[in-house]
Amino acid sequence: MTPSQDDAPLDRPHTAAPAAPATGGTWQAPTVTTATAFPRPSALRRALARVGVRSDLGRDVVLAAAWALVALAFLAGLQAAGELLGADRGGVVPPAQVGLVVGLALAQHVPLALRRVRPVPALLAVMVLQAALLAVLPSGIALWTAAPVVLAYTVGSLRPTRVVVGAGVAAVAVAAVGAVVGATGVAKRALGAVALPSLDLLDPAAEALALITSAVLIVGVSAAVGSWVALRRRHEHDVRARAAETVEHQATLTRAAVASERTRMARELHDVAAHHLTGLVVQAGAAERLVDGDPERAKESLRSVRSQGRETLDALRSIVGILRETGDDADGSVPVPGLGDVGSLVDSARASGTVVEVRADGSLPTLPPLADVTAYRTVQEALVNARRHAPGAPVAVDLLAEPRRLVVVVENAMPATTGRTAPGYGLVGMRERAALVGGRLEAGPTAAGSWRVRLELPVEADVAAAAPGAAGALGAPGAPGGPGAGVSAPGAGTAGDGSGA
Repeated sequence: MTPSQDDAPLDRPHTAAPAAPATGGTWQAPTVTTATAFPRPSALRRALARVGVRSDLGRDVVLAAAWALVALAFLAGLQAAGELLGADRGGVVPPAQVGLVVGLALAQHVPLALRRVRPVPALLAVMVLQAALLAVLPSGIALWTAAPVVLAYTVGSLRPTRVVVGAGVAAVAVAAVGAVVGATGVAKRALGAVALPSLDLLDPAAEALALITSAVLIVGVSAAVGSWVALRRRHEHDVRARAAETVEHQATLTRAAVASERTRMARELHDVAAHHLTGLVVQAGAAERLVDGDPERAKESLRSVRSQGRETLDALRSIVGILRETGDDADGSVPVPGLGDVGSLVDSARASGTVVEVRADGSLPTLPPLADVTAYRTVQEALVNARRHAPGAPVAVDLLAEPRRLVVVVENAMPATTGRTAPGYGLVGMRERAALVGGRLEAGPTAAGSWRVRLELPVEADVAAAAPGAAGALGAPGAPGGPGAGVSAPGAGTAGDGSGA
């Protein structure tokens, strides 16, 4: 009778992937717990637990008692059928030896209680008792209880292959001794056992070989099954562990993606909101100064504030379009800003009182979408920094189209005095954007005493088409053709975060 999976020890640790911490209080990474990653206890274990048997030792004692009762019932049935098989003394085992055979058969099940803690010694002890049983049974009868099967299976499931092979060889050798003794009839003659006429068909050598073969099959097959079950369980455990690691890895990637998206959102908020809100502050300050002396101009400034406020709202809405440009639910209704929209930035800066001169040198090439946004955001940030750090200083914006690159230069005069301003992240964001598209950004003071931001963006060599609307957008009032057109402003620049301007 083959032991069930419930009989084998479940000594694998129940581990689980650690729970991923919540991000922002609204997102929780999936976790893997013992209940989901590993099987629930078997029905037999649950039944034993309900009657108070919860330890491995207690379960093994119950197992030993159950198999002992099975062996006892089998022996009783075999003895009762002895007359039908031709025994001439009332059964298969002579009455004088019944007590000895029953005692050996029941004693075999005692080591089962130690099968988890000492499986190899328990197997050898059982095989010694089995050898004694083979030696005293009448010729032609080979009785094997479940104890050798269970213990050989346990050794195979708990011990490495090297130990399993050694224990199996030793167990078969012990059984072989009993088989030879039983086949020669030495012990049986001493005990007065007789052979059954109908089963006494083999000579002593053939009988010994048959008994040894049965020992090899019983011990070998049981140990092999135990080793296979252990291998399967290790494989299942590894699969579950890898699944738990995969869940944790995915949770880590998700947390990193969330953090990256929040960083991107913060950068977009800085780029859009800082630009427009700086203009609102400048316009509000101008209106405050003019409200008493020139009410009409104050009203005009307030109207500009209202207009800028609407632009700010629209710009903040555009962030959603930028952040969702790769999402499934993006409807494309919110345009992504690019180089063609620089004219609106220039108009907004002029409306806030900043003198801006623009020159587009050559036909502007078509840029990849991300590079196009990068050029726009760089000009936007440079204009914001110029108004913040050098208010009233003129700004020059140059767009230079070269064979393999587009160069964007924004310059402004440095202020006469430098004040301490709060540090910002504009230059950091501009550099990150430039590096992301393979470009380069330089920002700093020049020898002429101005502040310069220079952005170089790579352009495909075979791209020669001009960006539609770019030149027209830059041809706004005060652009090339207007006052100050054609100013290259070498040495001019825009104040940047931490520039000291």
